[in-house]
Amino acid sequence: MPHTQRILNHVDEDLCLQLIAHTCIRKPVHIVSHEYPTTTRIDLEGQVRAFDKKQKRIFDDIAQRIDLMRDDVGQELLGKLVEDQFALQRQNGPFNQAAWAFLNEPAAFEQAENERFADTARYTNRWDSFRVLAPIDQVPDIDGLREHLVTHFGGKDKVLVELFERHRPCIDGTLEHLMQVMVYREGLPSLLKEVSEDKPVLKETMVHPAREYAFLWSPQRRELEVVSRRKNDREALATLFSEAGLSVKDPVSKLERRPLNLQSLKHKPALTFSRQEGIESADVADVKIIAPSGAVYHIHSSAKKAHEKDVYQAAQEDDVAHILTNPGTRVIEASIAIRFHKSAMERRAFSKRSMMLHLKYPGTSNLKNMTEMERHLSWSKLREWGLTYE
Repeated sequence: MPHTQRILNHVDEDLCLQLIAHTCIRKPVHIVSHEYPTTTRIDLEGQVRAFDKKQKRIFDDIAQRIDLMRDDVGQELLGKLVEDQFALQRQNGPFNQAAWAFLNEPAAFEQAENERFADTARYTNRWDSFRVLAPIDQVPDIDGLREHLVTHFGGKDKVLVELFERHRPCIDGTLEHLMQVMVYREGLPSLLKEVSEDKPVLKETMVHPAREYAFLWSPQRRELEVVSRRKNDREALATLFSEAGLSVKDPVSKLERRPLNLQSLKHKPALTFSRQEGIESADVADVKIIAPSGAVYHIHSSAKKAHEKDVYQAAQEDDVAHILTNPGTRVIEASIAIRFHKSAMERRAFSKRSMMLHLKYPGTSNLKNMTEMERHLSWSKLREWGLTYE
């Protein structure tokens, strides 16, 4: 289990002991090191190996949650939500900070996980936005919503509903006040295959996985975002939230997915970045434009590396710059090449030295194919560069 091994390797011994205590193992096993001077340390791996099946599953789940929050995205969320910032910063490294937050401020840790779940969905296609005709500052009725959700899911599943308030940065630099409702529903039972410890055979264990849903309600904009893997359920869930949670009988109206603003790429934009973000260069490497007649023109850099010659230099050399800047043409596709510093690759664990960000009007991109850290950085830069609308 890679998550468990990383936690045992990188989290301090005292924090590991507290994590192990979550599995009801209280007596630490001491081993003696015969190196000079003689020392005694605790055999953490031995304790984990001694767990029964249920304890191993609990500990691995804890390790996976902590491991997920130790990257830049998780650290940013924890740094925003944890109350005791002094104690958090005293911890040595992101693994220890995530473990400390899990043990000492579980509510903040869970909120960070929930915010991450909802915001990650916004980088992909697992959400839809709806207009709700509700009074300003309307607080969702959690009890009424829970009852209707149980009925909506068939009346048999266990449903947990949690509400918290949060703030999300907007493209204009302001903070938007949101009310986020998390819904956990017990899913259908399924068989999980495991390798038996006694014999080298596969065993099947019955599990009841939890399915996650999220509602993000903006009272100021009267907009509701619904996060669900099932696309066909989102409108029904939005209507249910409006009626049961906000007591609004008027139907919701689905909003168009936020569009990309690719027209600004007709002229060379200022793709600003900072060294702290680990970016070495950012250049437009490819654009596809459509003329009023319907003709499509494709302009791309012929250089092997986009930072050596972008599309605007290529258009000048090929004498087609007038097509790109013509007021009647529209940019329908574009690619932006982002190159990272070598030191940033090691520090931030990017998967590769460079990254190509593909954008297609009105709102399609390749963000869902990136790692979470790359998505987080790419989306923040798209907002900063003015290439998307909130």
